[in-house]
Amino acid sequence: MDDNDYIERVLKGELHAYTPLVEKYRHYVYVLVKRTCAHPAEAEELAQDVFVKAYEHLSSFKGKAAFSTWLYRIAFNTAVSYARKKRRWGVPIDEVDPGAFSITDEEEQQNREAMMGRERQYLVVERLLATLPAEEQMLITLFYKEGLKMEEVAYISGLSLSNTKVKIHRVRKRICSLIVGGL
Repeated sequence: MDDNDYIERVLKGELHAYTPLVEKYRHYVYVLVKRTCAHPAEAEELAQDVFVKAYEHLSSFKGKAAFSTWLYRIAFNTAVSYARKKRRWGVPIDEVDPGAFSITDEEEQQNREAMMGRERQYLVVERLLATLPAEEQMLITLFYKEGLKMEEVAYISGLSLSNTKVKIHRVRKRICSLIVGGL
């Protein structure tokens, strides 16, 4: 069965038909919302809120976009609202401690093999992403980590396609210049 079959069953009153949708998308929703949370437990709670909101508004799903895209839009909006309430918009880059991007001798010895090449770069990029506003973090997550098309990211974020492209380009350029130029 595809997503639309499950949705149809839920709308007809088969509440248990929502479970496969939650199981199918819970990881993706969690990855998206965790960018705005300080702790995994907060991210789990926020992800649950997303699925509750989606369930409550399932009758408004018209199928113009894929269910996953519609769900990601709810997750995006929920996470941005949460970030605004918590004022977790990242740390201004000029306030970032350059030492936060270095690895101590003890950590380096413990993780030498695991932190070579791309894995080390990945950690630096992750730390830089954490300094960004929640909306920018989620745009990058949706496009690069989740591999969504630019059109889907635009729909989810509620931005125009051209604005989405510009924002992603600017964030990518800023992160690259920080990596190349060093902090």
